[in-house]
Amino acid sequence: MRYKRRLMESLDKRTTALYSAGSIGAGAFFAFNNFVLPTILKGAGAPDLLTGLLSSTRSIEGVVIQPTVGAVSDRIWTPHLGRRRIFIAVGIPLSAFFFVIAGFFTHTLLGLAIAIFLFSIFFNAAVDPYAALLADIAPVHERGLLSGVSTAVQLLAQVAFLVVVSRAAASGEVPLWTYALVGAVMVASFAATVFGIKERRDLIARKEHYSWGRYVRAVVSHGAAMRYLLTLFVYQFGINAVLPYLTLFIIEDIGESAEVAFALAGLTLLVTAISAVASGKIAERFGTRAVLAAGWAILVLGAIGGTIVHGLPQTVGVVVLAGIGNGAATAMSWPLLTELIPHDETGVFAGLKAASESVAIPLSIFVAAELFLPRFGYRGIFAMLAINIVLALALLFLLVRSRGAGPVEPALAAAA
Repeated sequence: MRYKRRLMESLDKRTTALYSAGSIGAGAFFAFNNFVLPTILKGAGAPDLLTGLLSSTRSIEGVVIQPTVGAVSDRIWTPHLGRRRIFIAVGIPLSAFFFVIAGFFTHTLLGLAIAIFLFSIFFNAAVDPYAALLADIAPVHERGLLSGVSTAVQLLAQVAFLVVVSRAAASGEVPLWTYALVGAVMVASFAATVFGIKERRDLIARKEHYSWGRYVRAVVSHGAAMRYLLTLFVYQFGINAVLPYLTLFIIEDIGESAEVAFALAGLTLLVTAISAVASGKIAERFGTRAVLAAGWAILVLGAIGGTIVHGLPQTVGVVVLAGIGNGAATAMSWPLLTELIPHDETGVFAGLKAASESVAIPLSIFVAAELFLPRFGYRGIFAMLAINIVLALALLFLLVRSRGAGPVEPALAAAA
């Protein structure tokens, strides 16, 4: 009973602020990776396939690394940094270090590719335990709101970063100091989470004594969660074909400058941030699954619009529509997963979710670059997005049933 009472304690503003501080650094990383890096790689002579792969926030090695990191973060305990924050404290500074290396010490496309690979690995090894930390500090009924707030903070950080880069790129090039800026913001913001949030060992002590075999059997026994991961795989297969090529679409197909492309990306993220907070509040009444489905439906409309727009005003309309849908989708995807799993297995499921993305993202980029872009140009990625979200919606309604705020019993005893 003591475990359940503690688990249901409400969040306070201080904890919300300290947890969300890490999202500022995550926002700087995502903004650079998704919107700025593609233009840098294109300028360096990288083909579309390589540009998409290097600009994605997940890569294929995450299939092994992310579930391993997640599982280890569920099982270990360090005296001063708990089980999640230790990964953040190590991974973020290393990622920032390789950001600086990429900006100031690489002079070839190969060197840049290696540095990108390394700063992505260390960032992802930190950000999945950071996601799992949300479920450690928030009761089920408040996870949607905390996710909405932290998502909004992350998106607003992306907007702020893109505004800075947009002004800096007015001369035609992205300056090297932006790499150092990303690294500094990452270290400073995640430090607030690492040293401000306190993890309680009494909530997880029983987890440390289970063998790996029992643990794996327990994980695969959660059929609802695994079906949801399949649904997310289909969604990620579509959405991540768009992200690396969005700024290039605005530049090449719409005919706008890089400065305008960064500004439109910033507008998308601003609308997404507002939508994420609103979605968190709406989810408290209607549930995360319903809000996620609504967000995906709106994204389908935005994707259809992306296939037919030609001018800047029409593009702005599509951007606003996409931002509304993406805000709901981004804020709800992780809280819904936490409703389908036991509290003390969030780390490994964060890793499994990341592993799913690590397969979906490179595969979607390959399909987009090899099949859609040669035939339809950058506009073709929106058709691919619409098809996949429709499929994901069908799977969500057919395969996934949320338990809402009710507890999910651990399967470890049954797996003995």
